[in-house]
Amino acid sequence: MTVATGTVVTAILGHEFHYARTPEETAELVEAVLRTRYSQVYVWDRPCLSFDHDGGPQFPGGHRMRITADSARGWVALNYMDARPGTGEQGQLADSHNPQATADTPALLFDPEGDLWFPASASLPLDQARQAITEYCRTGQRPSCVQWQPGYWY
Repeated sequence: MTVATGTVVTAILGHEFHYARTPEETAELVEAVLRTRYSQVYVWDRPCLSFDHDGGPQFPGGHRMRITADSARGWVALNYMDARPGTGEQGQLADSHNPQATADTPALLFDPEGDLWFPASASLPLDQARQAITEYCRTGQRPSCVQWQPGYWY
């Protein structure tokens, strides 16, 4: 599936909202996500809005990708959540899964305010994460180019 024309990708980088509407803007936004320690990405038919925006907050009903990137070391962990109707009793919640993870694969922080961590097995090499985030931005669905493991309602 590919998202229809008119789709807006919203990335929250830190606390700043950034938007992409074209493939070129999306590619730039994916690179910005990978340079940002903590971010969230939403794919919707309009821009997401924060409390600071007129008419905000506005977010799509129950789906997003959360990303922790340590680009200096080349690792990224992904969390996909979809709680829309039809996704099961508790919805879909999954963390990326790296079947080649070793004892040297770093665990990445999921939430710095709550001191919550991804398992080390969620850490993906930067290029793999780039592909998955790009796929999510294009389809609005959980990426199929990487493996997934059960996530937690952190």
